[in-house]
Amino acid sequence: MYELCFRAKQGLPLPARRLTTLLLQSIMARLLRTEQVIVCAFVWMANHPHIQLYSLDATTLKDFHGGLKKRITDFIKRLLNRGTLSLWDDDDSMVEILDLDKAVERMVYTFLNPVRARQCTSIDTYRGLHTWNEFLTAPAQLNACIEKEIPWILATDIDPLLQENPSLNEEQSVVEDLLDKAKSRETHTLKIYPFKWLQAFGVTTPEQIEAVRQRIIRKVREGEAEMTESNTVPEKLQGYIITDAYIPPPKERRVFAYGSTKEIRQFHIRVFRAFQRECTRCYELLKQGVKNIPWPRECFIPPAPKLCNVW
Repeated sequence: MYELCFRAKQGLPLPARRLTTLLLQSIMARLLRTEQVIVCAFVWMANHPHIQLYSLDATTLKDFHGGLKKRITDFIKRLLNRGTLSLWDDDDSMVEILDLDKAVERMVYTFLNPVRARQCTSIDTYRGLHTWNEFLTAPAQLNACIEKEIPWILATDIDPLLQENPSLNEEQSVVEDLLDKAKSRETHTLKIYPFKWLQAFGVTTPEQIEAVRQRIIRKVREGEAEMTESNTVPEKLQGYIITDAYIPPPKERRVFAYGSTKEIRQFHIRVFRAFQRECTRCYELLKQGVKNIPWPRECFIPPAPKLCNVW
């Protein structure tokens, strides 16, 4: 199980608005046509997402991550009529989650993000794109899937906005125009598997899955109750202004893996460092011209370096 997060350098390019939801759903549905990467949960904030993923293929995780950022950038460039746009901070995170307790904690953190950011008093009323309803209503089964048919929006469909913070009428007009252009194309199916992540931790029976669901619901409600009194919706979080002066606060130390205990994290890091050493050993053999090297199964095998100069 992995948690993906990336942030805009500045501004709030992904506000909780209908246009944002349409574009993000179209992008994700297009990228997830194969099920090598499974999306279990997400909450899209005004300047970053939290996405919980399940996958056994590191290459497809990387491709999904890169494709998501690129397509969002392409769409926003069209909306703002920009030739170039440096949108994302370089310090992304694709963090492996090592045990069930930490996975539950990260799920709760994800669903509480809008409340913590004072965009709502409960995830139930958050207007941005999220999977809380899917989490609540899906059958308590590992392979339970909620499917949505999503229009296929192309970047070339998008015309520049008249203003960076469009009125509701302008936004409605833009959405209707995009839907009209997409009518002649195939749709894509956005699939959400709310409980597939539990497979990574050996939670498989309906009774076990339901117990985890109720545990997360209880913790989310407790968190909402603690934060409700001071919550108001800041006006700037409703905007669509990438050039806004809003800059994210400094990030904490970069996280390599989430684990509920120090021992779990340390063990995982030791295993990974041993993997790195073995990859280094194999690469040294590759530079010497050795064939049939037994590379570690999980690594990306690099191309062989040149062994001589070509004149």
